[in-house]
Amino acid sequence: MTVNIRNIAAEASSVEPADPTAGVAARFHTEPFATPEDREAACRLPVARRQWMIQNLIVKYKVFNTAFQQIARNHMPVAGGTHSQGTVGAMLGESRAGKSAVCRYYAATHPPSYDDEGEIFPVVHMTASLRMTPVEFAHEINRLTASRYMRATGGIGAYVNNALLRLLRVRTQLLIIDDAQYLFFDRTDKTAASMFKLVKTIADFDALSVVLVGEERINDYVYSIDAFANRGYNWEVIKPLTAGKNDMEKFGKLLGSIDRRLPFANLSGLDDPYIAEHLYRYSEGMIGRVMNILRPAAFNALNDGSSHIRIEHLRSAVSTRLKKGDTFSYFGIDRDAA
Repeated sequence: MTVNIRNIAAEASSVEPADPTAGVAARFHTEPFATPEDREAACRLPVARRQWMIQNLIVKYKVFNTAFQQIARNHMPVAGGTHSQGTVGAMLGESRAGKSAVCRYYAATHPPSYDDEGEIFPVVHMTASLRMTPVEFAHEINRLTASRYMRATGGIGAYVNNALLRLLRVRTQLLIIDDAQYLFFDRTDKTAASMFKLVKTIADFDALSVVLVGEERINDYVYSIDAFANRGYNWEVIKPLTAGKNDMEKFGKLLGSIDRRLPFANLSGLDDPYIAEHLYRYSEGMIGRVMNILRPAAFNALNDGSSHIRIEHLRSAVSTRLKKGDTFSYFGIDRDAA
């Protein structure tokens, strides 16, 4: 069967966006509990629901918004206009800087839908893995577009090509490839070239845009290949909040915003200068590392029926997560004491 790429691309550009609030509400807890009554009601929710809220808590702060806008610019460059076609951009930064959470949130604001022509997956967010093969890449696309059991009729090459073409059939506007450095690095030149070919093929459809998410070294690869660099390539480095006075104030406000979203009867005082200093020292301003402590601390509080996260919950969470030889003390404990 011959697929008319131009016709499919034209159909995709006319798709009306789905309601973004539906996807976000189903996947993330974003709203604060504004009053004591709201907090009291939240703490009476089933424990599984409270756990879900903690696990999926999102606060849109400075770093989050910068990352979100980088994806949005590459998807919809003009407000109220049409989506980009055939471009490649990047959102880069250190591990645990919060990039993946932004990707998941952005994808949730453009949830799948369907119309008389069939399924629509406007934004597909996939995560690359170390030494991912073209077949595994194709399988991920099929899985994420509800075609997990696509048959490999015609051999491996046909299976991979059909997976790429499925992005057109489901009228995808944006493909986000998370941990994209794994496509190009720590592998042979031949396999890196194979993965590059997949991304280039998608861009060459001129029907959707691609955003690469991952480490800054992605730039080294992209700028070494004109076929990538000439695709309107643009990038933004997502940097965590610093230890400077202004950023520390923002960090404290971020912790306060997280606190107001935790489903406990009382606030935990996360923006207290002592707690904020120690959480910053542990996380170096990276939201992923902050949540690595706050989530287990909140779960500890749930388990013992506390009305809020206590300092002992934070100590317990930190005690099993310190690096050996860490010279800092956190909440009054160190690695040896732990």
